[in-house]
Amino acid sequence: MKKLLLVTFSLLVGLVVVNCKKDVTPSYEMQIVLAYPQGFNLAPIPAGVEVKITNTQTGRETIAIADATGTATVTLVEGNYDIKSNFTVKVDTDEYTFNCIQSNYMLTKISTVSMNLVLADNTGGFILKEVYFAGSRTPDAKTYYSDQFHEIYNNTNDTLYADGLCLGVLQQTPTNPNVWVKTDGTFMDELPITFHVWMVPGTGKQKPVYPGKSIVIAMDGINHKGDPNGNPSSPVDMSKAEFETYVESGGNDLDAPAVPNLTVIYTTSTSMYDWIHSVFGAGVIIFRLPTDWQSYVANTANFKTVPGSTSATKYFMIDKKYVIDAVEIVQADPTKRNKRLHTSLDAGYTYLDGGTYCSKSIRRKAKAVISGRVIYKDTNNSSNDFLHDLTPTPWVNPTAVEN
Repeated sequence: MKKLLLVTFSLLVGLVVVNCKKDVTPSYEMQIVLAYPQGFNLAPIPAGVEVKITNTQTGRETIAIADATGTATVTLVEGNYDIKSNFTVKVDTDEYTFNCIQSNYMLTKISTVSMNLVLADNTGGFILKEVYFAGSRTPDAKTYYSDQFHEIYNNTNDTLYADGLCLGVLQQTPTNPNVWVKTDGTFMDELPITFHVWMVPGTGKQKPVYPGKSIVIAMDGINHKGDPNGNPSSPVDMSKAEFETYVESGGNDLDAPAVPNLTVIYTTSTSMYDWIHSVFGAGVIIFRLPTDWQSYVANTANFKTVPGSTSATKYFMIDKKYVIDAVEIVQADPTKRNKRLHTSLDAGYTYLDGGTYCSKSIRRKAKAVISGRVIYKDTNNSSNDFLHDLTPTPWVNPTAVEN
């Protein structure tokens, strides 16, 4: 009897052992391959990039390290996983941040997971893509500047809203050194805006600008090449501009009825019949006010006269922290390239070799083209970011990367 019980117990133990072995969760090798988005001709994926793999049932995290081919290999138990990676690549003065995510990937066998990287939104927000300020000459060699325009581009992956976006040019031309300085000689933190200060009307989400799209702000919203009030030698048609800078107070400005007007929130001269970005070049900024514009204009602390001057003209001052984008435009003459913008806003400058009334513009360089959408270079250094002496191309984007 004892022998029979012993044999029975041994058999039961054996069955338990066999059953335990059957319940062991199998493990499989997973290869994760990172790939740049189409349109990026960069160096290989940096060695040492981390890939985080999280078991969605247990919450356990595993870190796999990618090699120089962008491949990370790891062995994991069967189950569902979230896979993520994030890293930054620096090329010269440009930085590109990429990320990727694969949710609820079911690992049931030896697998290769292809992860398509996405460029993160480190490409700025709204940027000044193209500025045409030089003007042109008429067939009889007269000067013409009413065809000026500023193009503002959405350089991100998200829809942005232009409502409340402001545009202005700095008070001083680059001919002389900047006088808007502190007692120690460093630039003031506020920037002086001259002539008219403009704002895109809207209550917050009435003026969407989609990724890779732009708004063009014309001085006069007409077809300058064909309109009787224009210049047949002008290089641009502004009749489809999103906005124009109509100066009603002067009484002589042309109002194109088909093009909406920007809102004037302040001006240093009510007698001006037009708004002009100096044909010699000006520091230009886009910004948002920290409060509603009526309150901002009502606060006398937001205005200053020119330091060291007896002029009573008060200039609209905007703190540099409210600036979204800035471009330092100077003259081609090296002796007349005095900066007015903080290096934190623009460490360099750009200009036109063609000089005034040359019918040419400045435009940012395309640093990547992804599925037809251009990402423009924005390192806060216009010496590196901009091309100059180009034929104006409002609303038109390049199809290839530019150096």
